[in-house]
Amino acid sequence: MIFGASDPAYSIRETGMKKITGNKNLLLALIGILTMLPVGNPCCQAGDTSFLPVSTVVILDLTKRNKETGIEVVALKQCFDITGISYIITEDLKEAVKYKLIYTAGSLFNATFSPVELQTLFAFVETGGTLVSALIGGNRYYTLFGIDQPVDSRKRYQINFKDSSADAALKYIDRKEERSILLGNKNLFPEIIWTHSYEVRDAASLGSTEDGKNVFSVNEFGEGLAYAFGLAYSDVILLPHIGGDYEAQRSWINEFEPGSDVFMLILKGIFEKTFETQVYLSAIPYGFQTALLLSHDVDAQSSFRNSIDYALLENRFGFRSTFFITTKYFSDETDIGYYNPIRSGYVKNVKELGGDIGSHSVSHSRTFNKLILGDENINLAGYRPLSNPTVFGELKVSKEILDKDLPGQDTIVFRAGELRVPDGLFEALEKSGYKFDSSFSANDNMVNFAYRALKRRNIGAEESSIVEIPVTFDDSQGFLNESNMDVMVRKWFDVIWANADNEAISTLLIHPTETGYKLKTEEKLLSSLQGRDIWIGDIGTYADFWNRRFACRYKAFINRDKLIIRLLSGAAAPDISFAVKYPGSIKSVEVQNSNGQRINFLEIKRGDHIFLRNKQ
Repeated sequence: MIFGASDPAYSIRETGMKKITGNKNLLLALIGILTMLPVGNPCCQAGDTSFLPVSTVVILDLTKRNKETGIEVVALKQCFDITGISYIITEDLKEAVKYKLIYTAGSLFNATFSPVELQTLFAFVETGGTLVSALIGGNRYYTLFGIDQPVDSRKRYQINFKDSSADAALKYIDRKEERSILLGNKNLFPEIIWTHSYEVRDAASLGSTEDGKNVFSVNEFGEGLAYAFGLAYSDVILLPHIGGDYEAQRSWINEFEPGSDVFMLILKGIFEKTFETQVYLSAIPYGFQTALLLSHDVDAQSSFRNSIDYALLENRFGFRSTFFITTKYFSDETDIGYYNPIRSGYVKNVKELGGDIGSHSVSHSRTFNKLILGDENINLAGYRPLSNPTVFGELKVSKEILDKDLPGQDTIVFRAGELRVPDGLFEALEKSGYKFDSSFSANDNMVNFAYRALKRRNIGAEESSIVEIPVTFDDSQGFLNESNMDVMVRKWFDVIWANADNEAISTLLIHPTETGYKLKTEEKLLSSLQGRDIWIGDIGTYADFWNRRFACRYKAFINRDKLIIRLLSGAAAPDISFAVKYPGSIKSVEVQNSNGQRINFLEIKRGDHIFLRNKQ
């Protein structure tokens, strides 16, 4: 599988061997790797226009040789899909060492590599490569990583990271919520995920647990660097994505909680430290710094008519939002069957005003997370929500109703009532014709990015095609009231820009049960964001952008003093943008379509990167 640049070509530069220690095995390894690689750059021969790809990383898949599951590969893949970094996945060490930066997926046991392969790996770092590994279980690697025997535990609940002055890998770890994160709630769980602490010998510790044990370190080895993590990527990335993080979040909603993002940001920081010339895909439409996604849950009698006022407000600002409609057509102990022709008419008015219409289920059941999946062929005529509620019934019947009642409607966005997520939801969403979901709390999952959901709430499950957009802000349960409007606007504003520092997103949920203080609060927030470096819009549009960004294939290479980004197929969509950074030897940047024709982009300087925004 290839994402982004696809031509593997990396030649080790001469180092003068000034830092080689004299170790016989290392010298043999260096000789071996230099004879294995081609002399010069095979992509830069006379007449060849492909040139050397830049800023592509390698996921070295060790799982098959270790007879492990592939979850560490999936976790790293999700990390780079989210951050937009170009990668290849390979099981071949000879292929991997042609590149400059390798992330290993799977354990490093003593038997993982043959003696010759081990020499190759050591020589890769010795001669200037960067290696990033987790789960180091063999003592043959201790010298490479500058560590000693690990001490394993399931009773460590907190990690404290150093700041970027210790290492540029920590560039994005610059807020207190990022510098100190939780791995679980010790008041609820006597044991949580495994941590593997390593005694540092030659390495520098960059992160330690509350008992002072090192779990993240870097070692200078020859001309290169070896980073060691004492946690599984699947535990700190995939597990939070499915809401299985041992309640590590510090709050459920309305706060900045980057607990899982921190690990992806560190891997991105290592990428930026490694490559002098960098290219990655921006996570925000049109290269803006961040995005605010607007949404409303229409799940009460008054909310249908009131939704028109919210759509009018957003229309006045030039924005769209997503309205999640509960199609409750029957009465029970919670309420009457409030979805009727009059209220569906209000939904039609909202859509005419530009509203994106999604499903909020049929019943808005508080036990939705406990329902069985049921018959995937269920329809309105056969569904019995009172006596036999099912996940498929809630998904398919609500979609059937909305698609029938609204002209031109194809309901592809879903949000579960009260954000209660059953196992198997995402597989059921796929089978029911949905593409996007927004049923998780960003705080609860500690994730502030869109991501590809797993089919089931199990870290061994396959990836689904569903894009998950977590909810950051919620007005319900008394979080927002008439007396704290200004406080909440300031809080939301601060969280939006905390996420902006990481090129992450925020999602606002307001229930349109009234048109007084809630409507005024949204107006205040939107007014405070006017003219700033932010994209504001609906969930469906952003998730569609994320899907197209995910599918974008390109290669970046240097031709003399020009950095060229060439799409591998078609033309660039107007909202797809690139972030680039390059040394002074590069005089210009050019984006080309698959035929090599120039595409016009605006260059926007932000921080130490330039963001290329399509002029279309």
